[in-house]
Amino acid sequence: MKSFGALATATAVLLALVLAPGGAAGAASVKRCPLMQRVSPGVERLGGADRYEVAVHASQAAFPAGADVVYFASGATFPDALSGSAVAGAQRGPVLLLPKDEVPPAVKAELARLAPARIVFLGGTQSISAELEQSLRYFPASFERVAGADRYEVSVSLARKAFNGASRRVFVASGEGFPDALSASAAAGDAGGPVLLVTKNAVPEVVLDLLREEVQLQDIVVVGGPATISDAVVAQLAPFARVNRIGGVDRFAASAATSAYEFCADRSTVFVASGAVFPDALAGSAAAIAAGGPVLLVGQDSVPADVAAELRRLNPMQIKVLGGPNTVSERVVADLAQYLRP
Repeated sequence: MKSFGALATATAVLLALVLAPGGAAGAASVKRCPLMQRVSPGVERLGGADRYEVAVHASQAAFPAGADVVYFASGATFPDALSGSAVAGAQRGPVLLLPKDEVPPAVKAELARLAPARIVFLGGTQSISAELEQSLRYFPASFERVAGADRYEVSVSLARKAFNGASRRVFVASGEGFPDALSASAAAGDAGGPVLLVTKNAVPEVVLDLLREEVQLQDIVVVGGPATISDAVVAQLAPFARVNRIGGVDRFAASAATSAYEFCADRSTVFVASGAVFPDALAGSAAAIAAGGPVLLVGQDSVPADVAAELRRLNPMQIKVLGGPNTVSERVVADLAQYLRP
């Protein structure tokens, strides 16, 4: 009964379509469900000595044959990586993490294995230094950097470069906290649109400028409740397209609701990450997009009820856990096995 109640709660959240252009309620566009791909069944942990190795292992799992493009983001902060994940995943490439001034050996080896034709650095030189970029110039690929005055401008620059004003659906998340943006980036990449970052009480002018350019825009999906994104922000977005808010009582419920909004049941693969800390999960969204599945958040020692209900709906063949036992315990890994397709 508890699981049924959690599912009903998530469903109720999804049915709460907030505002549409002209003040009318709107329905989300019909989702086409891809066929489930056959994958090796089971629960697999993608761990490592640190966040950089976790990102490498996520890349290896999602892109075994290499990738045409690789995105590099800072491993010290979350905004650029989460905005970039939606774009990287949509372009079938990974996000790899870097310290500011050096390339870890595992990352350098993964870059050689992927053999991309294009390398993109996310953020300015205060995040990833010019010296680090120069140290990789020996690699036979084109190089570019997507930067901006702040995280909001970076999210806009990525959207412009990747989608060129042709997005039908965009996801909006807080730029001040990672959990909702983490779930949103996997959903946005699946939908073929960007993640745009906002503050709690305002839409940055650069984001408004981009929305004015989006002539094909139909849906704006706001991920997170009023505690992270205010109703005033929803009102600012309403003139541009139909606005749907996806929320929940906490970050775990919001991740389950975001998954239920975007992803069909019977997915091949689901990614699971800590809802308490961001580093291990930063690169997971791009890998999840490549696998056609969501990123769900769990506690260190438990699978929250809303997430459990969503896992039952998704009915996955495999679950990939991002990070080591210090962030997602062995107990949770064992518990996740019960949600696998029989």
